[in-house]
Amino acid sequence: MSKEAAAWSAELERLARVLNRVGPDEVCCEGLTPRQCGILRTLADKQGARLSDLAKEAGITPSAMTRVLEKLEAQNLVQRVRGAAEDGRAAKVAITGRGRGVRASIDKLMRERTKAIVTAIPAGFRPQLLAGLRMLNQSLEPGGCCEFSGEWPDVAVSCNLEKSKPAARRKLNAGQ
Repeated sequence: MSKEAAAWSAELERLARVLNRVGPDEVCCEGLTPRQCGILRTLADKQGARLSDLAKEAGITPSAMTRVLEKLEAQNLVQRVRGAAEDGRAAKVAITGRGRGVRASIDKLMRERTKAIVTAIPAGFRPQLLAGLRMLNQSLEPGGCCEFSGEWPDVAVSCNLEKSKPAARRKLNAGQ
């Protein structure tokens, strides 16, 4: 393994360790797991999500999502509503007022944590690091649809979101 590859491997492993200190089912913010926090964020953004869509977005089975939602329902953070489908099985999930309040508290905590992290990074490095994080996130997305080209600061990303459509090309803006 080259020195560069070894350095990448070491840093990615280190990042994984840091991010996995709190696993998706361990309690963190407001007594919720990261997975539960994510579900509340999704529901706060779009009222009335289908259970199956939430499961797909979270990367878990519908039955596992049902178990997660039962815990959130027990805390009066979400409510499930039977759909209007003929058999009534298509469930939608809505965030409650209490759930919105908890989500707002979590958002405040995350803004404070983000501010602490960002202020620890020298201002001149922040745009490059943000662009790098965006690239890393794109690279980690399932399907690997995006390719990066160019040198900093003129980095471009080409994404082929649907194989039937031509690849879209856009400039990666580090300052946003």
